[in-house]
Amino acid sequence: MSGKDQRPTPPAFSPEDMARRRRRSVALALVLGALVVFFFVVTLVKTGPAILNRPL
Repeated sequence: MSGKDQRPTPPAFSPEDMARRRRRSVALALVLGALVVFFFVVTLVKTGPAILNRPL
């Protein structure tokens, strides 16, 4: 083998591809945010009002 590896360069993303990728990223961020809020609410519900009766 000689010298450098000759790899083909991938084609550039079209504006439609970039818009699709951005929509997918926003959707994933919203789903992850909703999951965080869901776990937080479930944690509060499971601990119940006893969480307010603890010494500080």
